[in-house]
Amino acid sequence: MRELEVAPNEHPAAGRDDAEALARRAVARDPAAWGAIFEAHYRAVFAFVRYRLQGADEAEDIASQVFEVAYTRADRFDYRGVPIEAWLIGIARNLVRDHQKKRVRRGPEEELVDTNAPVTGDGAELVDLRQDLARAMHALTEDQQTVLSLRFLLDKSVTETAALMARSEDAVKNLQRRALAAMHRALATAGYEGAGGG
Repeated sequence: MRELEVAPNEHPAAGRDDAEALARRAVARDPAAWGAIFEAHYRAVFAFVRYRLQGADEAEDIASQVFEVAYTRADRFDYRGVPIEAWLIGIARNLVRDHQKKRVRRGPEEELVDTNAPVTGDGAELVDLRQDLARAMHALTEDQQTVLSLRFLLDKSVTETAALMARSEDAVKNLQRRALAAMHRALATAGYEGAGGG
């Protein structure tokens, strides 16, 4: 149902009222409210999870689990102006962290490319770059990974990122600056030209 979706920021007070009403209905486990939440936020949650995991299938599984966990814990959600998306991203962070811990306990796995086609020429260089970017990203703190995911993968503004992370805008800017500097250093160490400068 379209009327359940959180309104765009054209009328901020109305948007807050709609978001709060939707949150109340979600806490009451209203199926229509949960349908609207899923429609509005699944892509962002999936993108957030996919950026941190190797395979699209495991990302789909975990993104779906985010909504299952949120639904079962709906009575614990306290709106207080915090976007539902922030709560979902927090659940996603925890599930990804747990998944990665389990993977480490099972032992190293070979990284797989999502395609069955052989990688040749420029494609091999892109795979190398992707692997180097993933290694550099995983070397960051969890908060640094989150800020880069929200800002550049999900294209959130500094203001939106601050709300989703429950931090000030200045804290988000500083976290982003430190995360990008760490990424530049890691890529320069891996031999990418111009990565460490600036």
